[in-house]
Amino acid sequence: MIMFAASCLVFFTLCIGCAAYLSLFERKLIGWIQLRVGPDQCGIFGVGQPIADALKLLFKRAALDGHSRPAIFAICLMFTTSLIQLSLIPFFRDGALWRVENGLILIILLHSIVVFCETMIGTASHSKFGVIGGTRAYLQHVGSYVPFLLSMVCVILGTDTTDLSMIPKVAGSFQWMLLKIPLFIIFFITILIVANKIPFDFPEAESEIVSGAYVEYGGILFGLIYLSDYLNLMFYSALISTIFLGRFVILGTICIISTIILIRAILPRYRQDEMIKISWTILSPLLLVCMMFLI
Repeated sequence: MIMFAASCLVFFTLCIGCAAYLSLFERKLIGWIQLRVGPDQCGIFGVGQPIADALKLLFKRAALDGHSRPAIFAICLMFTTSLIQLSLIPFFRDGALWRVENGLILIILLHSIVVFCETMIGTASHSKFGVIGGTRAYLQHVGSYVPFLLSMVCVILGTDTTDLSMIPKVAGSFQWMLLKIPLFIIFFITILIVANKIPFDFPEAESEIVSGAYVEYGGILFGLIYLSDYLNLMFYSALISTIFLGRFVILGTICIISTIILIRAILPRYRQDEMIKISWTILSPLLLVCMMFLI
């Protein structure tokens, strides 16, 4: 029990550290693509920037004042859920930190909790921009949940297992091997919607509604939201890597994260009605066809 608790502490600390430095990697990569310098003043090549940002947010005065209890609860729950999701990914040779036989089903449930928290964070705000962002988060869930659920069903049908740690070890059916590449593309687009990444970052939409659902939060609360966003990015990238790239989970995760950042630097944002149309009229029918082929 003590060893498991120590392993959890080390793993979660590493995840938080990776999420913090993932923000630096993202800013550097986007700066390089857009011919900008990026963070370079705090330490060599800006390596101290995440630490400086964390200290600033941690010691910001009166960070909890003016916020309702549901909002604070939702932020803490979203951060905790994001860490739990990462513990289900088989990063290690022996499997995941927390191995669950029905891990894919648990992931679907945890995904719903994260979306519920994003909606509550915005709607519990005292700003009309926060309420608009929370409403957009709800609509994002309406548009993304069906293709996400169908994608997970296709994975279960193709691999004949709900254990995420077993997926890299099983060959899957013949139909699964044929559909692996098209399912990878569909699942990747679905993850862009689920993770609120450009071109589908409607709950935040920084250029339109001033950081959206998170506009009223600062200090440690904004720090937890910020970390949760990058933890979710790591999780969904690792999920795709585990399902479609087999045993190369860490390398695949890095490649997928880099691709998502490249998309952010290049593509503009869609309208929300276009996102829902893509989800319901393109992704969902394609996934239904794949699911019927896998049965």
